[in-house]
Amino acid sequence: MKTEITFTLEMKWQERAKLRAEGAKLRAEGAKLRAEGAKLRAEGDKLWAEAILEIKGNITLEWTWVSEKSDYKCTLETGEVFEP
Repeated sequence: MKTEITFTLEMKWQERAKLRAEGAKLRAEGAKLRAEGAKLRAEGDKLWAEAILEIKGNITLEWTWVSEKSDYKCTLETGEVFEP
């Protein structure tokens, strides 16, 4: 009987190890996607800043987090506000 319990616990331990490995793989994929998203957001911010420089000249931009929209708004030195 003791051998049977040990065998069952060993099987559960191996199953746990497999699930943890799968979890680690999914976390790594998620981190890769988050990094890709951050890169795309940075490219969008760069395009936005370049457009502002082209249209308004060299002015200050201020980014403020809007928690209700889970996004940033942009306020220009001129007082103009751009919200998502």
